[in-house]
Amino acid sequence: MSERLPLQLQAALAELALAVFTSRTLSQNLERLVGVACRMLPSCASGSIAILVDGQPTTAAVTDHLAFELDLVQYDTGEGPCLTALGGQTVRFAVLDQSEQFPHFAIGAADRRIRSVLSTPIRHDDDIIGTLNLYSRQPDGFDEQAQRVADVTAAEASTAIVTSRIYEQARQRRDELQVVHDEEAQISQAQGALMAVQLCSAEQATGLLTHAADATGDDLVEVARRILDEVTRQPTDDAQHGSRPKPPH
Repeated sequence: MSERLPLQLQAALAELALAVFTSRTLSQNLERLVGVACRMLPSCASGSIAILVDGQPTTAAVTDHLAFELDLVQYDTGEGPCLTALGGQTVRFAVLDQSEQFPHFAIGAADRRIRSVLSTPIRHDDDIIGTLNLYSRQPDGFDEQAQRVADVTAAEASTAIVTSRIYEQARQRRDELQVVHDEEAQISQAQGALMAVQLCSAEQATGLLTHAADATGDDLVEVARRILDEVTRQPTDDAQHGSRPKPPH
């Protein structure tokens, strides 16, 4: 196999790239990709590709129902090679040899006669956007050569994912949620600052923020930022002598 692998990789690259640009949907692209990977590895019994949507892993493509079941075992128990690979670490292990690492998943895998797993992160720039998960009924089903095939497949999967509308929508949603989280955090910090320096209740601090926003025509986030800037600029010795910033106008 070692002598044929470079030629196999060349053929796989051509087929994988073709899959990305000829299928109409992301799921079709990914199903073809994971199918090619499994065909190249005789030890591979089943495979899946999971992607992150709103921060949660979701199985987007499988070779058969077995792969879907194995992914679900991990989602339900909160452990397993797929979830670990989402942290950026490639996981290649024999189920029985490392059952202590993923005890709940190991039981589910053994029940389905799966004895080794290879999970590879799917990367886009510095982000992990999914995982390629290959399952084998052999104890040592995946070697270094199998890892090379998985790396090629993961790279092509990344191309398919980042060029899809689903990923773009998921990324935009993630960015929107991050903005909302950051703004809510700033408003909460400003309320806390007002409570500390004005010796008022949370309800009174909220009222001060709202009154300032109404008076200036700014939104609460902008008022909160001004308050935090003012508090940050207050000299330490003034704070020690009881000086307090003026309430927002």
